[in-house]
Amino acid sequence: MKYTLLIFAFLYSLASSAQDCTEELILQKPGFWKETSGSISGIATADLAREKKVVATLHALIKSKYSPIGVKIDFGGAYNRPYPNMPANSYYYHIMAFDFFCDGNTIKTDDETSTTFQISANGFDADIYDTAQGDRLLAEGFNVMHEIPVEKDGYWYFKETDVGLGFGMKGKSESWLITYDGKLPYSYVTKKEFLEKRKQALTTQMLMSAAGIKDNLKNIEIEKGYKEVEYKNDPEKLKKYMKMDYTDRKLRYEKLLSDNEKNYKQAFDKIETQLKMSAEELNQQAIVKQDPNDHLSYLFTDEIDAFGEILIKPNPGYFNKKLPKSSPQFIWVNVIWNHNEPIATKFREEIMKAVDFAALKNMLGK
Repeated sequence: MKYTLLIFAFLYSLASSAQDCTEELILQKPGFWKETSGSISGIATADLAREKKVVATLHALIKSKYSPIGVKIDFGGAYNRPYPNMPANSYYYHIMAFDFFCDGNTIKTDDETSTTFQISANGFDADIYDTAQGDRLLAEGFNVMHEIPVEKDGYWYFKETDVGLGFGMKGKSESWLITYDGKLPYSYVTKKEFLEKRKQALTTQMLMSAAGIKDNLKNIEIEKGYKEVEYKNDPEKLKKYMKMDYTDRKLRYEKLLSDNEKNYKQAFDKIETQLKMSAEELNQQAIVKQDPNDHLSYLFTDEIDAFGEILIKPNPGYFNKKLPKSSPQFIWVNVIWNHNEPIATKFREEIMKAVDFAALKNMLGK
């Protein structure tokens, strides 16, 4: 009887522990690290060796203060292709945190995640190395960002913002920029710079519009030539074509061409008026949004405006060009997580405790 009770108690204990898979248990379960290979593209051998050494140092800094709980950590480095316009190579140390979860009585690891952490050397989430290109060049005329960082404790802090995580889910993103004292690797654009660039863009748009209309008029004349050959023995068909098709289309496009400059005049007039602002106003930082009542014009606004776009341009004077391109000249730290999930929230709290901002700052220029 004694042995029967002992066996029963042992079996009951096993059954109870098997049913003990809860969120509370997962929040205490040690996780583990798994290294993954990152992208490498077109980097000089010596630069790549130095960049890998920096990434290894970053990993050692984080791992010395952070122990995963409730997650599997995929980590590694990624090394971006260098470009002639970039005074420093962009590369980064990254982490993806995959949650543990209960599958009945078993703890398993999720195979998808939106929880990420990144420490990037010379890389940023806005284009700071080049001027605006393509559609943006003909719109705002400059590259844009959507938040102005605040200098705090010797670093630049980007406030917590909402981000999409995919599948309709919303999460949070938080960033820090570590730079040479009091400096930024990009510059803000003044109102005068924006207005002058916008005037150039409007001129280009107007000429492009006129060229498109002229092409249509040219094609109409080419078609007319073909129809004259096709209907040379049928004057009634030619007469009908000339009246119902050719003439109407030609007149319509000729009017569009004559109205083309008029359509842009209001936008040009607005710019000329704004350029008469005081020198003090024109030298202020440009934050803009498209005028909802005039698709050719922009309004000046402020950072609080959800539709506001903060205009930026390269700041080549920030960089020490005597350093190897592999040297970190600024460091960007970013974490993204689902604030509605306890495991992801715990990851965010613990990983940020492991970030040694002083140590990161000490890596600049090395």
